[in-house]
Amino acid sequence: MTSDNDLRAIQALNRHDVDAALAGDVLAIAAQWTDDFVALSSRATVRGKAANLALIETSAEQMKAFEPVDYIVEFEEITISGEFAYEWGTYRGSVRPRAGGEAMSYHGKLLRILRRQPDGSWKMHRTMMTNDPD
Repeated sequence: MTSDNDLRAIQALNRHDVDAALAGDVLAIAAQWTDDFVALSSRATVRGKAANLALIETSAEQMKAFEPVDYIVEFEEITISGEFAYEWGTYRGSVRPRAGGEAMSYHGKLLRILRRQPDGSWKMHRTMMTNDPD
């Protein structure tokens, strides 16, 4: 696979991630992770696809009270090096309480390390997100 093909595949992964997040599709989100996926946040380091899936499934129950309005991820850089790639950028979005009320916004920064799979596709291998203060 050429770097142009790799770049298109990574951009497709990123679009799928946004679409899955807007749909609240937890399984579609987790399908983008390697089995040894690690998520770093200010609260915890969560190791492994199963542990991360359990965490977002728990959060998904709370998130059902909100309707996604928008979610945008903009990457400043995507660099491919062998079987790994890294990308960093910003995200922003908003949600509205399903019971009514004002939309709430959020935004922050993210860094991802991706890993090429044996079939040539890419999956998220490591990720770190920060939430910016309002």
